Amino acid sequence: MRLIKFQDIKPSGPFLIAFVVLALSTMTAWFLNSAFYAEKKESFIFFVHRAALSADLRLSEVYVRGRNRTSQKELLDTLRVERGMPITAVDIKQSREMIQRLPWVKTVHIERRLPHILYVRLTERTPVAVWQNNGKYRPVDSEGQPVETFVKKLNGLPLVLGSDAPEKTPELLAFLAQEPELNKRVRAAVRKGQRRWDILLDDIDKGITVRLPEKDPASAWGRLANLDRTEKLLDRKITLVDLRQPDKLIVRLQDAPKKNKKKASGADTISIAAEIQKP
Repeated sequence: MRLIKFQDIKPSGPFLIAFVVLALSTMTAWFLNSAFYAEKKESFIFFVHRAALSADLRLSEVYVRGRNRTSQKELLDTLRVERGMPITAVDIKQSREMIQRLPWVKTVHIERRLPHILYVRLTERTPVAVWQNNGKYRPVDSEGQPVETFVKKLNGLPLVLGSDAPEKTPELLAFLAQEPELNKRVRAAVRKGQRRWDILLDDIDKGITVRLPEKDPASAWGRLANLDRTEKLLDRKITLVDLRQPDKLIVRLQDAPKKNKKKASGADTISIAAEIQKP
Protein backbone atom coordinates (compact mmCIF):
# COMPACT_ATOMS: atom_id res chain seq x y z
CA MET A 1 0.00 0.00 0.00
CA ARG A 2 1.39 3.40 -0.97
CA LEU A 3 1.71 5.85 1.85
CA ILE A 4 -0.08 9.18 1.56
CA LYS A 5 2.45 11.94 1.63
CA PHE A 6 1.42 15.02 3.58
CA GLN A 7 2.83 18.46 3.13
CA ASP A 8 2.82 21.35 5.54
CA ILE A 9 -0.01 23.79 4.97
CA LYS A 10 1.16 27.30 4.21
CA PRO A 11 -0.08 29.84 6.74
CA SER A 12 -1.29 32.13 3.99
CA GLY A 13 -4.55 30.29 3.39
CA PRO A 14 -6.15 29.18 6.71
CA PHE A 15 -9.48 30.77 5.82
CA LEU A 16 -9.66 28.92 2.51
CA ILE A 17 -8.88 25.59 4.19
CA ALA A 18 -11.50 26.14 6.85
CA PHE A 19 -14.04 27.07 4.18
CA VAL A 20 -13.32 23.91 2.15
CA VAL A 21 -13.59 21.67 5.23
CA LEU A 22 -16.86 23.32 6.24
CA ALA A 23 -18.26 23.00 2.73
CA LEU A 24 -17.33 19.32 2.47
CA SER A 25 -18.79 18.59 5.90
CA THR A 26 -22.02 20.38 5.01
CA MET A 27 -22.33 18.56 1.69
CA THR A 28 -21.66 15.20 3.32
CA ALA A 29 -24.23 15.82 6.04
CA TRP A 30 -26.79 16.97 3.47
CA PHE A 31 -26.17 13.91 1.31
CA LEU A 32 -26.46 11.44 4.17
CA ASN A 33 -29.78 12.97 5.20
CA SER A 34 -31.17 13.31 1.69
CA ALA A 35 -34.07 11.28 0.32
CA PHE A 36 -31.84 10.05 -2.49
CA TYR A 37 -29.37 8.50 -0.02
CA ALA A 38 -32.20 6.98 2.02
CA GLU A 39 -33.54 5.33 -1.13
CA LYS A 40 -30.15 4.11 -2.32
CA LYS A 41 -28.59 3.44 1.10
CA GLU A 42 -28.46 -0.33 0.77
CA SER A 43 -26.88 -0.06 -2.66
CA PHE A 44 -24.27 2.38 -1.39
CA ILE A 45 -23.40 0.16 1.57
CA PHE A 46 -23.12 -2.89 -0.69
CA PHE A 47 -20.86 -0.94 -3.03
CA VAL A 48 -18.60 0.20 -0.18
CA HIS A 49 -18.25 -3.31 1.25
CA ARG A 50 -17.56 -4.81 -2.16
CA ALA A 51 -14.95 -2.17 -2.83
CA ALA A 52 -13.36 -2.97 0.54
CA LEU A 53 -13.10 -6.65 -0.37
CA SER A 54 -11.60 -5.74 -3.75
CA ALA A 55 -9.00 -3.64 -1.92
CA ASP A 56 -8.33 -6.55 0.48
CA LEU A 57 -9.72 -4.63 3.46
CA ARG A 58 -10.77 -7.81 5.22
CA LEU A 59 -11.00 -8.42 8.94
CA SER A 60 -8.42 -10.96 10.04
CA GLU A 61 -7.54 -10.05 13.64
CA VAL A 62 -9.24 -8.55 16.67
CA TYR A 63 -6.80 -6.98 19.10
CA VAL A 64 -8.10 -6.44 22.63
CA ARG A 65 -6.42 -4.47 25.37
CA GLY A 66 -7.51 -4.24 29.01
CA ARG A 67 -9.50 -7.49 29.15
CA ASN A 68 -9.10 -9.27 32.48
CA ARG A 69 -12.53 -10.30 33.75
CA THR A 70 -14.51 -10.23 30.51
CA SER A 71 -14.25 -13.62 28.80
CA GLN A 72 -12.95 -13.85 25.24
CA LYS A 73 -16.02 -15.78 24.13
CA GLU A 74 -18.38 -13.26 25.66
CA LEU A 75 -16.58 -10.42 23.91
CA LEU A 76 -16.49 -12.09 20.48
CA ASP A 77 -20.12 -13.16 20.74
CA THR A 78 -21.04 -9.56 21.44
CA LEU A 79 -18.95 -8.18 18.57
CA ARG A 80 -20.55 -10.59 16.06
CA VAL A 81 -17.68 -10.38 13.58
CA GLU A 82 -16.16 -13.05 11.37
CA ARG A 83 -12.74 -13.47 9.83
CA GLY A 84 -12.72 -12.40 6.18
CA MET A 85 -15.68 -10.02 6.36
CA PRO A 86 -15.23 -6.50 4.95
CA ILE A 87 -13.69 -4.45 7.71
CA THR A 88 -16.01 -1.62 6.68
CA ALA A 89 -18.97 -3.84 7.63
CA VAL A 90 -18.13 -3.63 11.34
CA ASP A 91 -20.67 -1.31 12.93
CA ILE A 92 -18.44 0.57 15.37
CA LYS A 93 -21.26 2.40 17.15
CA GLN A 94 -23.45 -0.66 17.63
CA SER A 95 -20.50 -2.81 18.72
CA ARG A 96 -19.48 -0.22 21.28
CA GLU A 97 -23.00 -0.01 22.69
CA MET A 98 -23.28 -3.80 22.95
CA ILE A 99 -19.91 -4.25 24.62
CA GLN A 100 -20.72 -1.43 27.04
CA ARG A 101 -23.56 -3.60 28.38
CA LEU A 102 -21.24 -6.43 29.44
CA PRO A 103 -21.08 -6.70 33.25
CA TRP A 104 -17.41 -5.87 33.81
CA VAL A 105 -17.01 -3.23 31.10
CA LYS A 106 -16.77 0.36 32.29
CA THR A 107 -15.68 2.03 29.04
CA VAL A 108 -14.86 0.76 25.56
CA HIS A 109 -13.08 2.21 22.56
CA ILE A 110 -13.20 0.54 19.14
CA GLU A 111 -11.41 1.50 15.96
CA ARG A 112 -10.51 0.00 12.58
CA ARG A 113 -6.81 -0.26 11.89
CA LEU A 114 -6.63 -0.80 8.19
CA PRO A 115 -6.21 -3.03 6.40
CA HIS A 116 -7.04 -6.03 8.62
CA ILE A 117 -7.29 -5.20 12.32
CA LEU A 118 -10.15 -4.29 14.65
CA TYR A 119 -8.74 -2.74 17.84
CA VAL A 120 -10.75 -2.85 21.08
CA ARG A 121 -9.61 -1.14 24.27
CA LEU A 122 -11.53 -1.90 27.45
CA THR A 123 -11.54 -0.30 30.86
CA GLU A 124 -13.03 -2.78 33.29
CA ARG A 125 -14.66 -2.17 36.64
CA THR A 126 -12.58 -2.88 39.75
CA PRO A 127 -14.25 -5.03 42.42
CA VAL A 128 -13.66 -3.80 45.97
CA ALA A 129 -16.25 -5.83 47.91
CA VAL A 130 -18.92 -8.49 47.54
CA TRP A 131 -22.54 -7.66 48.30
CA GLN A 132 -24.75 -10.35 49.83
CA ASN A 133 -28.39 -9.77 48.93
CA ASN A 134 -31.25 -12.28 48.98
CA GLY A 135 -28.80 -15.13 49.37
CA LYS A 136 -26.78 -14.19 46.28
CA TYR A 137 -23.38 -12.59 45.97
CA ARG A 138 -22.50 -9.79 43.56
CA PRO A 139 -19.26 -7.82 43.26
CA VAL A 140 -19.31 -4.10 44.06
CA ASP A 141 -17.03 -1.82 42.05
CA SER A 142 -14.94 1.12 43.23
CA GLU A 143 -17.80 3.54 42.50
CA GLY A 144 -20.25 1.67 44.70
CA GLN A 145 -22.18 0.05 41.87
CA PRO A 146 -23.13 -3.66 41.94
CA VAL A 147 -21.80 -5.61 38.97
CA GLU A 148 -24.51 -7.46 37.04
CA THR A 149 -23.02 -10.88 37.65
CA PHE A 150 -22.88 -13.37 40.49
CA VAL A 151 -19.88 -14.91 42.25
CA LYS A 152 -19.43 -17.91 44.53
CA LYS A 153 -16.25 -16.82 46.31
CA LEU A 154 -15.20 -13.64 48.06
CA ASN A 155 -11.67 -13.84 46.59
CA GLY A 156 -10.26 -11.97 49.55
CA LEU A 157 -12.75 -9.09 49.29
CA PRO A 158 -14.82 -7.92 52.27
CA LEU A 159 -18.47 -8.92 52.41
CA VAL A 160 -21.05 -6.13 52.74
CA LEU A 161 -24.69 -6.56 53.70
CA GLY A 162 -27.65 -4.19 53.69
CA SER A 163 -29.96 -2.70 51.09
CA ASP A 164 -27.87 0.46 50.63
CA ALA A 165 -24.52 -1.18 51.37
CA PRO A 166 -23.07 -1.02 47.80
CA GLU A 167 -23.41 2.75 47.39
CA LYS A 168 -21.91 3.33 50.84
CA THR A 169 -19.04 0.88 50.33
CA PRO A 170 -16.45 3.31 48.83
CA GLU A 171 -16.86 5.65 51.79
CA LEU A 172 -16.62 2.70 54.20
CA LEU A 173 -13.46 1.29 52.64
CA ALA A 174 -11.86 4.72 52.56
CA PHE A 175 -11.97 5.23 56.33
CA LEU A 176 -11.23 1.57 57.11
CA ALA A 177 -8.03 1.89 55.10
CA GLN A 178 -6.85 4.72 57.34
CA GLU A 179 -5.92 2.02 59.87
CA PRO A 180 -4.11 -0.61 57.75
CA GLU A 181 -3.34 -3.12 60.50
CA LEU A 182 -6.90 -3.14 61.78
CA ASN A 183 -8.26 -3.16 58.23
CA LYS A 184 -6.48 -6.46 57.56
CA ARG A 185 -8.79 -8.09 60.08
CA VAL A 186 -12.03 -6.91 58.47
CA ARG A 187 -14.10 -9.75 57.04
CA ALA A 188 -17.53 -8.18 56.63
CA ALA A 189 -19.55 -5.03 57.20
CA VAL A 190 -23.27 -4.94 57.93
CA ARG A 191 -25.28 -1.80 57.17
CA LYS A 192 -27.74 -1.17 60.00
CA GLY A 193 -30.97 0.71 59.29
CA GLN A 194 -29.37 2.57 56.38
CA ARG A 195 -27.61 4.68 59.02
CA ARG A 196 -24.44 3.05 60.31
CA TRP A 197 -22.09 0.04 60.11
CA ASP A 198 -21.28 -3.04 62.17
CA ILE A 199 -17.80 -4.32 61.29
CA LEU A 200 -16.98 -8.03 61.70
CA LEU A 201 -13.33 -8.78 62.47
CA ASP A 202 -11.34 -12.02 62.05
CA ASP A 203 -14.29 -14.33 61.34
CA ILE A 204 -17.76 -13.65 59.98
CA ASP A 205 -19.48 -16.06 62.37
CA LYS A 206 -17.24 -16.19 65.43
CA GLY A 207 -15.22 -13.00 65.24
CA ILE A 208 -15.48 -9.64 66.97
CA THR A 209 -18.35 -7.29 66.13
CA VAL A 210 -17.49 -3.59 66.16
CA ARG A 211 -20.48 -1.25 66.32
CA LEU A 212 -19.64 2.08 64.72
CA PRO A 213 -21.66 5.27 65.28
CA GLU A 214 -23.84 6.94 62.69
CA LYS A 215 -21.86 10.19 62.88
CA ASP A 216 -18.11 10.31 62.29
CA PRO A 217 -17.45 6.55 62.11
CA ALA A 218 -13.89 7.27 60.95
CA SER A 219 -12.99 8.81 64.32
CA ALA A 220 -14.47 5.84 66.17
CA TRP A 221 -12.49 3.47 63.94
CA GLY A 222 -9.32 5.42 64.72
CA ARG A 223 -10.16 5.27 68.41
CA LEU A 224 -10.45 1.49 68.25
CA ALA A 225 -7.15 1.19 66.40
CA ASN A 226 -5.43 3.33 69.03
CA LEU A 227 -6.86 1.22 71.86
CA ASP A 228 -5.63 -1.91 70.15
CA ARG A 229 -2.13 -0.47 69.69
CA THR A 230 -1.79 0.78 73.25
CA GLU A 231 -3.87 -1.71 75.23
CA LYS A 232 -4.11 -4.74 72.94
CA LEU A 233 -7.88 -4.56 73.30
CA LEU A 234 -8.70 -6.89 70.42
CA ASP A 235 -6.32 -9.58 71.68
CA ARG A 236 -8.66 -10.16 74.62
CA LYS A 237 -11.43 -12.72 74.65
CA ILE A 238 -14.23 -10.45 73.55
CA THR A 239 -17.07 -10.72 71.06
CA LEU A 240 -18.25 -7.12 70.81
CA VAL A 241 -16.94 -3.56 70.99
CA ASP A 242 -19.58 -0.84 70.97
CA LEU A 243 -18.27 2.58 69.92
CA ARG A 244 -21.59 4.27 69.23
CA GLN A 245 -21.19 6.66 72.14
CA PRO A 246 -18.07 8.87 72.03
CA ASP A 247 -17.68 8.99 75.82
CA LYS A 248 -18.25 5.29 76.50
CA LEU A 249 -16.69 1.98 75.54
CA ILE A 250 -18.86 -1.11 75.83
CA VAL A 251 -17.14 -4.48 75.59
CA ARG A 252 -18.73 -7.93 75.77
CA LEU A 253 -16.68 -10.94 76.88
CA GLN A 254 -16.84 -14.28 75.12
CA ASP A 255 -18.13 -16.07 78.20
CA ALA A 256 -20.74 -13.43 79.06
CA PRO A 257 -24.10 -15.13 79.84
CA LYS A 258 -26.77 -14.64 77.20
CA LYS A 259 -29.55 -14.30 79.79
CA ASN A 260 -30.08 -10.94 81.45
CA LYS A 261 -27.97 -9.41 78.69
CA LYS A 262 -28.21 -5.79 79.86
CA LYS A 263 -26.91 -6.58 83.32
CA ALA A 264 -24.11 -8.74 82.00
CA SER A 265 -23.02 -6.10 79.49
CA GLY A 266 -22.85 -3.47 82.21
CA ALA A 267 -20.68 -5.64 84.44
CA ASP A 268 -18.35 -6.45 81.57
CA THR A 269 -18.03 -2.78 80.66
CA ILE A 270 -16.98 -1.79 84.17
CA SER A 271 -14.38 -4.56 84.53
CA ILE A 272 -12.79 -3.81 81.18
CA ALA A 273 -12.92 -0.04 81.61
CA ALA A 274 -10.94 -0.37 84.85
CA GLU A 275 -7.97 -1.61 82.84
CA ILE A 276 -8.32 0.71 79.81
CA GLN A 277 -7.69 4.40 79.87
CA LYS A 278 -10.17 6.44 77.89
CA PRO A 279 -8.61 8.17 74.86
